[in-house]
Amino acid sequence: MGEPGGTVGQGPDAAFRRVVARLLDTAPERLRFSALSGGVSSDIWRVDGDHGTWCAKRALPRLKVAGEWFAPVSRNAEEVRWLRTARAWLGDRVAEVIAADESAGVAVLAWYDPAVWRNWKADLLAGRVDPGCGARLGRLLGIVASRSADAEDLAAAFANDALFEALRIEPFFRHSAPRHPMVQPLIDALTADRRCLVHGDFSPKNALVNDAGEVRVLDAECACWGSPGFDPGYLLGHLLLKHLHREDDRLLDVARAFWRSYRDEVGERFGALDPLVVRMAGGMLLARVDGKSPVEYLAPEQAQAARGRGRRLLEKGAASVERLLEQWTSGELDR
Repeated sequence: MGEPGGTVGQGPDAAFRRVVARLLDTAPERLRFSALSGGVSSDIWRVDGDHGTWCAKRALPRLKVAGEWFAPVSRNAEEVRWLRTARAWLGDRVAEVIAADESAGVAVLAWYDPAVWRNWKADLLAGRVDPGCGARLGRLLGIVASRSADAEDLAAAFANDALFEALRIEPFFRHSAPRHPMVQPLIDALTADRRCLVHGDFSPKNALVNDAGEVRVLDAECACWGSPGFDPGYLLGHLLLKHLHREDDRLLDVARAFWRSYRDEVGERFGALDPLVVRMAGGMLLARVDGKSPVEYLAPEQAQAARGRGRRLLEKGAASVERLLEQWTSGELDR
């Protein structure tokens, strides 16, 4: 749920304390708040009370990045809605919402003890790589896509086009398009494709794992009704960037396991997804080096390699996701 952060003696404002206390049916003075780091879009706090520990978060109107990036705080309510919807299908593999106040933009979530639950991104960057985790997350994501497909009530409930534009399309893709014009067809495809429930930030930083191989999915602030190619391409892009950084081929095994599991779960429901997922992965390579929120771990030469490969994938594509993963280490994408 984040890492300890903040300054000793620093705490949330009184209004936030009151909202959290009301949601937990206690008095503000009975709660202790400890700042957590991790993520750029919300204030996140560990909350300790007489009867337990929780995670409380509040969406920020301006995200914590170098450039100007504003987004509606209503995304907190969309996250709560996605978590509750997906949890009905997936049980405790999705973070539990304890209580929420949509008007205040505050949610209280279950606390996942860092002594037991590790952030998957941190694991991957540290060389702790388990392809089985990729397979489990692929199946989980495939279940959400399949069960939500063609559900008119969910299409209406998650019709968050303006929110998705502010959080994903503009800062990731439109921001990089002046430098990389080949991004525009991807933007057109994503904004036209409306077929299933999308998490919108399905990346390693938003999954927790433990020694038993269990997973917990977090942070669905970008949830919307959109393309079944978005989430798998989004995660594959992150895994490819981490492979550029670490040159650990087990990360490609994770990507294969994830994609095969997702594909097996959705079957032919969405037709041929590979071309869109390949382009989405290419777009993510460019978005995370030249968008508003670049990844922090790439060396300059690695970022340049990501640019070249991302451009090639958008311009020429690949016959399939499996073929993309073969090309990734063959040198074909660097020509």
